[in-house]
Amino acid sequence: MAKTVVVGGGIGGCAAALALHRAGADVIIYEAAPELKELGAGINVQAVAVKMDRCGWNFTVDDNVINDCLPTFLNLEIRVLTDLGIPLEKFHAPSEGDAIFTSAVEYFTAEGFFISSEKVGLAAGASQPQLSAHRAKFHSTLLAECLRVLGQEKVILNSRFTQLESFEDHVILHFEKTTTKDPMPPVRCDFAVGADGLKSRVCRALLGDGAPRYTGRMIYRGLCEVEAIHADGCTVSLCGHENGNFICYPISEGMREKGQFLCNWGLCVLRTHPGGEEKWTSEATLEEIREELEEFGGNRFAGLTPLQLAERTEKIIGWSLFDRDPLESFDFGSVTLLGDAAHPLLPYGSQGATQAIMDAEALGVSYQNAMAKGTGIRGCVKEYSDLRCEVTGKVVIANRDMGSTAVLRVAAVETQGMAVDEKRTWCAEHGKRLHDEVIQKYRASMPKSVRAVAER
Repeated sequence: MAKTVVVGGGIGGCAAALALHRAGADVIIYEAAPELKELGAGINVQAVAVKMDRCGWNFTVDDNVINDCLPTFLNLEIRVLTDLGIPLEKFHAPSEGDAIFTSAVEYFTAEGFFISSEKVGLAAGASQPQLSAHRAKFHSTLLAECLRVLGQEKVILNSRFTQLESFEDHVILHFEKTTTKDPMPPVRCDFAVGADGLKSRVCRALLGDGAPRYTGRMIYRGLCEVEAIHADGCTVSLCGHENGNFICYPISEGMREKGQFLCNWGLCVLRTHPGGEEKWTSEATLEEIREELEEFGGNRFAGLTPLQLAERTEKIIGWSLFDRDPLESFDFGSVTLLGDAAHPLLPYGSQGATQAIMDAEALGVSYQNAMAKGTGIRGCVKEYSDLRCEVTGKVVIANRDMGSTAVLRVAAVETQGMAVDEKRTWCAEHGKRLHDEVIQKYRASMPKSVRAVAER
């Protein structure tokens, strides 16, 4: 049984640890966070990630771990979770995961004209639901499973990766205490997986520093409570255009049952370079985004405009968007990368955590295959890289074009200069075409589960 170290205990790291454990590996997680806390508000995972059938708390993180404290939303079918031994009820019950069964994603113009919608989960005829959930509650359930199957002693906190030494048949990893920076004893392992997020130290140790490019955009995010529900209480909504778009969605089943709306919202807008280093945890003020939010005043969600939702928000976070080119390979001998450490994605189309979970699936499949074939860790890493490097690179490129959110841009461009009534009529007549040509085309282009391919 190969000793495997996963660097990073976020969504991707936990999923990888579970997948590798189930494939027969002896897995230890090293996480930089010094303690386990519930933070954050959401995560995005599309239903395609549920095809991984092998495979509480949240972390207080520093700037080397991807945006654990940012609100997004969780979208996934449940089969992968039940395959991991976690009952659906743990994610849905208000006393536990408190997740919504998501029914649809809808798109509106800046003025509030309906463009199109896409059904998801049970509403789309799927055998399993999709969810909109609080990120911390989802992560706590996933992490609890890691603690249960691996053992408490194999989830090691306050351990920040500093460097690695790679040899023919093993790897030596070096860590320091996050809180004190005191060096820790070197860790020898057969296999190392860097799942340490956007500003991955493992990636930097393998490839050196690569300066990211600023995209000219920034996302502002927040969480608020509303004394009414929007639509059926299970709908994700977007509005706007290329230069500014707003999204909101419910993340509490308990509040929905009471006719209330725990609302995650985000605003993506153009901004000049923020200066300094890349980071995503800066607090922002309502005045920074008031003008853009007022532009979307024709939209109402649970009876409130985007500005009114933001006015109810206690804490707004600003996140500057930087971009990186896809890697040519995930094959580094006995070391590989996973999730944002391997393929940082712009936050469109709910692909970030989705692709990390699919990486974990592929890694578990590749490990199991390599052990059966006798090709060892290097065979595992090569197969994993072959399965995932090229396809995730295509997701990186596709998300530069706004993913499914691009339907807002297309509608705005094609209706430019139209009078209000003409634009409303145009949206009604062309919504189906935009749904098929933009939204569904993007969804269909996303990678699928690798299990059937790998087993063939």
